[in-house]
Amino acid sequence: MTRTRDDKSIEPLISIDALGVGVVGILTESASCASRVASVWRDCSDADDSSAFGRSVTVTVCPSDHLERSLSDLSTQVTLAALDALRGTRLLLHAAGVAAPDGRVLALVGPSGRGKTTAARHLGRHYGYVSDETVAVDADLTVYPYRKPLSVIVEGKPFKEQIAPSDLGLLPLPAAPLRLAGITLLDRDPHTDEPGAFPVDLIDAICEMTPQISYLPELPSPLQYVARIIAQVGAVTRLIYRDAADLPGLVEEMFAAPPPGAQLWAAAPAAVETGPWRSTEIDDAILVDGRACILQEGMVTALDHRGSLVWTMCREGADTHEITEAAISALGDPGRGDAGALIDQTLGELADHGLLTRV
Repeated sequence: MTRTRDDKSIEPLISIDALGVGVVGILTESASCASRVASVWRDCSDADDSSAFGRSVTVTVCPSDHLERSLSDLSTQVTLAALDALRGTRLLLHAAGVAAPDGRVLALVGPSGRGKTTAARHLGRHYGYVSDETVAVDADLTVYPYRKPLSVIVEGKPFKEQIAPSDLGLLPLPAAPLRLAGITLLDRDPHTDEPGAFPVDLIDAICEMTPQISYLPELPSPLQYVARIIAQVGAVTRLIYRDAADLPGLVEEMFAAPPPGAQLWAAAPAAVETGPWRSTEIDDAILVDGRACILQEGMVTALDHRGSLVWTMCREGADTHEITEAAISALGDPGRGDAGALIDQTLGELADHGLLTRV
């Protein structure tokens, strides 16, 4: 829509549904490109009244001499504004997303340059296009779409071209409610002999996904929040494929197959104020099959079985002798009196990583 101010200057506005956030984009003094902007963003749900959303924000873009640069700037600003409005309330995955006709959504996670937009272009001709940028998920697995224009590299042009999904032949969303059904890590390997989706260990998956989750530390009990969502969809998978043209067939198999089995996990025990070692303050931690995953100051650390045992027992107030005996019982005796030395080494490593401190 276009709004005329009292001074008769033109202030074009567009209203965008970005992850369930109403984002009003104002291109200051840019009436000449208003129709182009509206066309590029037309596949995001229009909301003439942004108050219809639970949250709404406004972004302003001052157009440059280069329209494509302005459109790219607008895409970035809309995305950042929506993510900031949702911080701490939803799992925000840096991922492409596609939806089956029954509303099940597959999130394809990967860093910039991993092929999310290319994957979205190939899959969106077979499944509903959810996003090529961010998939937002509530604790109950509700997915909020972000049908932004795709940022496409065009040879000879200095900026990525912003193209509406429908101009690329991508499908609309299904009529069914959107619900997360799977999370997969994109992994293109042109030489693989075994393309397909393979389950990933929960801790390994969280470690790999952490850089691709916006505002992770601001979620309530962040690692537990993520682990609960993963458990509801079964397990994170790694989708290994040779070429993006193979993705529709592989994703069809994924939607048709039963979900992979979920791993059991538990929250780490609360730290006590006794014992020779104290656990430093952390944001959250979970235990999975004898290993630990710890979030501290926005960084995730994975501990192996010995490291997890030592760190956990220190949080419970155990001394070095008690930890050594428990390690021998759980992991076996290395012989030659090396158990105590290994525990001392592990305590030192945990202290060096800022996870323990000696009282």
